[in-house]
Amino acid sequence: MSLAAVLPLLLLVVLGAFCGWVYCRREFAVRGRTLLLGARLVALAGVLALLWNPVVPAAAGGTPPSRFVILDASASMTALTAEGAPLWVEAVERARTLARRGARLLLAGTTVAAWDPDSLDAAVPSGTESLLAGAVGIAAEAGARELTLVTDRRVGDPVAATAVARRLGVSLTVDSPAGAGENLGLARLVLPATAEPGGTLGGSVEVEGSAGVDSVTVTVSVDGRPHTSLRLAAPAAGGVTAARFSLGAAEALGAGPHRVTARLDHPDAFPHDDERTAVVRVDPEETGVLLVSFAPDWEPRFLLPVLDQVTGLPVRGFLRTGPDRFHPMAAPAALRPEPVDTATLARLLRRAGMVAALGVDAAALDLLEGATARTRRLLLFPRDGAGAAAGGVAAADPLPGQWYLDEAPPSPIAGEAGRFVAGGLPPLSDILPVVDGGGGVALAVRLGGAGDPEAALVLRQEGRRRTATVLARGFWRWAFRDGAPREHYRRLWAAVGGWLMADEPPPAGPGVGPVRAVAPRGVPVRWRGPGHEGEEVTLTVTDAAGATVLDSAVWVPPGGFFATPPLPPGRYAYTAAAADTATGEFEVESFTGEMLRRAVDPAELTVRAGPAGASPEGGRPLRTSPLPYLAILAALCSEWVGRRRAGLR
Repeated sequence: MSLAAVLPLLLLVVLGAFCGWVYCRREFAVRGRTLLLGARLVALAGVLALLWNPVVPAAAGGTPPSRFVILDASASMTALTAEGAPLWVEAVERARTLARRGARLLLAGTTVAAWDPDSLDAAVPSGTESLLAGAVGIAAEAGARELTLVTDRRVGDPVAATAVARRLGVSLTVDSPAGAGENLGLARLVLPATAEPGGTLGGSVEVEGSAGVDSVTVTVSVDGRPHTSLRLAAPAAGGVTAARFSLGAAEALGAGPHRVTARLDHPDAFPHDDERTAVVRVDPEETGVLLVSFAPDWEPRFLLPVLDQVTGLPVRGFLRTGPDRFHPMAAPAALRPEPVDTATLARLLRRAGMVAALGVDAAALDLLEGATARTRRLLLFPRDGAGAAAGGVAAADPLPGQWYLDEAPPSPIAGEAGRFVAGGLPPLSDILPVVDGGGGVALAVRLGGAGDPEAALVLRQEGRRRTATVLARGFWRWAFRDGAPREHYRRLWAAVGGWLMADEPPPAGPGVGPVRAVAPRGVPVRWRGPGHEGEEVTLTVTDAAGATVLDSAVWVPPGGFFATPPLPPGRYAYTAAAADTATGEFEVESFTGEMLRRAVDPAELTVRAGPAGASPEGGRPLRTSPLPYLAILAALCSEWVGRRRAGLR
């Protein structure tokens, strides 16, 4: 007997013994307590049996094993065969035929649902991915012993589906319609999210799939007008062909958002992967948060995404790679984004609502002091005393060693800082000791955990300007570790960012709006509402025809991010009314990459027999039967009534 079978019995013995001790030693000796103990043991045994969930064999001479058919209702089932017939039509007929032979029908699309075979004509295959493991589990728990998958075999979870079938002791077979015709898809359109005047705006496309042609054409349009036509060599089977394109000078497009579409001009079996869309903003009026690193370090890699998450503002980052060269961060490698010069960076710094400057030393002050003279929110990571002076802190040369957090001093972030000391966090290094005694210490450290405390973070306000000066290095080590250290890293900079912006929200804040101007198909639409946490926002979304598709009051949770249900592909306008009103547009693209996935071999989706020890006569998991629930409910009610009649609580 396996450990999985013995463990519930051992647990029943232990818990039953405890219940017996309670009734015999701790309760009053009332009449009928043996019956009361028996009722409790029945309820306990029923709960453990449901947790164990064994397969209950069918009675001898009973009904034959239950058969189910799962019809894949993902978008790839709308593809055409080589003869031009839709796969879906043939798949529906196969599923309907199996259902008429006694099989029950499940439709596996965005959700899994039982379906009447005579109503299949009303079903629309619209799922963005074939995930069948959940449907296999639902069918097995409903008593299925034989499952037939009607699918084009472009399955996203073949390993999980077969694993669920083996675990629950059901057999899987595949019934595939005719194969789809040749298909090419526009796998990627890569563009920067923003562009600055004075530079060249460019991007890249990737074509994937196979077709019996030597070359294909991709047309790139800007705001609905054709701009560039690319001629690419057709990819080999399973391969990818990429090409770069240029949209010319950014200022020629004009300031503001621009919708860029790339369309594959090649008729094939599946049109839903022939077009991609992106939105690029030229010379955006607001920069939000601007991060610039003047020296190589790990900190920008971790700090940039955290600032993006905790502020809810547009965030941009640059790394200095030369005397007059600053390279953009977080851009896709395929773009090879062009660096900016010192003059362009200074212009970006002057209009930023918040500046985070890392690796600041005497050489960086010529640029930083002039460009941030009017910046009201400044986060500084100095490398020497001159850099610390930019934040109004007089500091000496750095002290080496391993510095551990000390008790949090009183500060605007003391509530969060107090948690970090007990977090077992990695040590910091290269402390710049404060020599002016001006106060504002928010984090303190001690060398090796002993000795005199030194300031690691100083928060100061002069008039309407707030500055956070970080006098230690190595905070990135917190984010480098999973779990609590990474969460403490996020909490620290969330607290610092909250203090920097506490007096009033930056004037460049975007209000409530979608996280992405082009949302993926088939997933909830994500929204950001910085400054509206804890408030109720009235969100109205209309489609291209002006019809209202969403009109709801949404509570903005802490963190400022929330989601609404998925929307069909198309272009939408929104109005978000709270303390202020924000309007705008976004798009849900029609692209799905299902047909670009390799069709799974039928053998990979076939499970011929159940696991060792499974009943050959079939059966169903105990959890799907109403009897154990009724027995547990009856036992609990009997014990409760009996205890009250006997005078027990």
